[in-house]
Amino acid sequence: MRIGTVVMLAIAMASCASVPAPLAPDAYRLEIVDNPAERRFDVVLRSHHDRALCMSSDNWPLSIGTLRAENTGVYLATASGILPLQGQFVSVYCPGGCGEVRVEPGATLSGFFAYRAFGDADRIAADPSRQLHYALAPPRACRRSLR
Repeated sequence: MRIGTVVMLAIAMASCASVPAPLAPDAYRLEIVDNPAERRFDVVLRSHHDRALCMSSDNWPLSIGTLRAENTGVYLATASGILPLQGQFVSVYCPGGCGEVRVEPGATLSGFFAYRAFGDADRIAADPSRQLHYALAPPRACRRSLR
């Protein structure tokens, strides 16, 4: 009898767990603009969703123009080849995650990747073929409101 109760309780708890459904492709838009005057690529995430969007803070650039952790989905294509994102990456484990970036409904989130995060900024600026590739991990609808 005890095993039956435990099994039923486990089934009930599992049915209450929810995994956020993937967002529709039009729920947000990522824009990347080369800004050679500032020697950086400006990135803007625009929310078109009716709920707040959340993503790991490891997937959005820091205020210094690079990421907190290594990410093979961010690289610069140039005439001389592929330049991976460089920097002093932090390798840490955060129980429960290292934080989230939140974008309110209809709002925008702005950041940038500095040319120097990929190598010699002068050399990158002189290459007209430069193109940033940023495979942003898709945001999801936040689980709860801040209200």
